[in-house]
Amino acid sequence: MKPARLSLLATLLLSACSTGTAPTTAASANTSTTVATATTTAGTTTTTVAAGTLPTTTVVSTTTTGPAPTPLADIALSLEWVAGGFPAPVFVLSRASANGAAGDDRMFVVDQTGTITGFAPPEPGVVPRDRAVVLDISSKVAYGGERGLLGVAFHPDSPDRMFVDYTRDDGATVIEEYSFPVGADAAESTPVRTILVQPQPAANHNGGMIAFGPDRYLYVALGDGGGGGDTYGNGQDPHTLLGAILRLDVDGGTPYAIPPDNPFADGVAGAPEVWLWGLRNPWRFSFDGADLWIGDVGQNAWEEIDAVGPDAGGSNLGWPIFEGTHCYDGPCDDPSGFTPPVLEYPHGGGRCSITGGYVYRGAAIPDLKGVYLYGDYCSGEIMALRYSGGSVVDSRVWDPIVAELTSFGVDRDGNLYVTAWDSVYRVVVG
Repeated sequence: MKPARLSLLATLLLSACSTGTAPTTAASANTSTTVATATTTAGTTTTTVAAGTLPTTTVVSTTTTGPAPTPLADIALSLEWVAGGFPAPVFVLSRASANGAAGDDRMFVVDQTGTITGFAPPEPGVVPRDRAVVLDISSKVAYGGERGLLGVAFHPDSPDRMFVDYTRDDGATVIEEYSFPVGADAAESTPVRTILVQPQPAANHNGGMIAFGPDRYLYVALGDGGGGGDTYGNGQDPHTLLGAILRLDVDGGTPYAIPPDNPFADGVAGAPEVWLWGLRNPWRFSFDGADLWIGDVGQNAWEEIDAVGPDAGGSNLGWPIFEGTHCYDGPCDDPSGFTPPVLEYPHGGGRCSITGGYVYRGAAIPDLKGVYLYGDYCSGEIMALRYSGGSVVDSRVWDPIVAELTSFGVDRDGNLYVTAWDSVYRVVVG
């Protein structure tokens, strides 16, 4: 399976770094100014905003009241191997990620080839037990490059309902629902229903993350349709489902209903399904309470993290007018209509493609509570930030740890996991 894995790396590099057509200079109103920088012995992350012009991002603080938090520079992390031998793992989750499921403590590894494998999370140093494939849809999944089985989510109120996001043979993104009773060894092999079929004009920028929000709606990430530099003009078109995060009510209609407070619910100014738009290739998002954190893969030069509050429906995150906070395909004279990222970092030093993560809320590493952890697929670094008062107040880059860091996930206790190369790891102190 290694040749296919090399194909994934090659396509991510092309996706993140394809030249496209970009202006060589930015408008004078968008000259970058560093507003928060944290340097440690392990590295530096920088967040920038256009001088005096970009609007403020609305998101609550990740920090909590109480004693001053431990500086990230003083926290040592390492990865503890949990399970391996997966052809192409791209996500890991538990039913507990969807508010718990009595009687099922299994973790589930989503493999890009089209399988989902379950196993009981082991104690440190113990080989995982009861490992078994719980769903195999590889026969209808187009696997290769950025295509494949990309996302899974359990319904928060009915955890026997499992939703999957995959690429089918004609390149379209498909979201289906499967029945997977909590006490069953495996899911039913035939889908209950198809939720969404979205044609894709190119093989890259599929997005692929799906997750239920605290409002019980299903959120779906879709890239801009692929190519380079927004080839198909979807980034700034709210009437398409591409280059957006969708918000669907999978309980209120067939195959879904439109939440009445979706920003374009009437379909006049945009597609009724669209919640956020102006995204390039959102590769992993997560919720921290009502706040939505997104890792959006950049084009030539900048990777970004977007974080928005529950009132942010209809926000335009800027692609391809902006790459991060930098003018990409202007005019960029008036950025007031765009929501900027809370953090961006440049390509270089082996970095080229962001992997969005989670705000840590587990109990095993108290010093990390309220810290957003994310990474870079190419460099293998795990990074972190604290956000408070409308800005990043602390950040950290740990030494490169893994090759091909594809995703993060959490278990029923809030422990943080990483998928990379052919394995699953647990983030631990050390």
